[in-house]
Amino acid sequence: MACPTCGSSILFGGIKDGNRKYCSKRCYEADEINRVAGGIPDEVVDEFSKQIHGGRCPRCNGSGPVDVHKSYSVYSVILYTAWRTKEHVLCKRCASRQQITDLAGSFLLGWWGIPFGLLITPVQVLRNVAALFQNPGTKGPTEKLKYRSRLVLAAQHMQNA
Repeated sequence: MACPTCGSSILFGGIKDGNRKYCSKRCYEADEINRVAGGIPDEVVDEFSKQIHGGRCPRCNGSGPVDVHKSYSVYSVILYTAWRTKEHVLCKRCASRQQITDLAGSFLLGWWGIPFGLLITPVQVLRNVAALFQNPGTKGPTEKLKYRSRLVLAAQHMQNA
């Protein structure tokens, strides 16, 4: 069985909560927001995600639709290469700007590491190019936005409790 928080294998011991088993008290406490989020009714999540989707962009305050967009980056220094995927809750215009920024940064700073910079940079650049042509949420909130909405509602619930 794997810990739902960190993914570590649990052979012996751990902390059990219903049908979930955690490797440690630390992971159990870290997953509290997911346990609270699981108790929020789908109708409430759907309504909240529709409000976010139809609302203003948090970056430019422009009209939506607002949804979760991804951008990809990489940078390298000789023997060190770091890459990541970032998720942004933005309108398409702001998301495209972020994707172009990360594409340019990756193109300029990604190549300088051996061997991974040479391997990962083209991948991240192409992922950004592909993301520029994607427009999630054109038919309403995506599952990713609904998941994030659920977490926001859970955090609000935990703060008020």
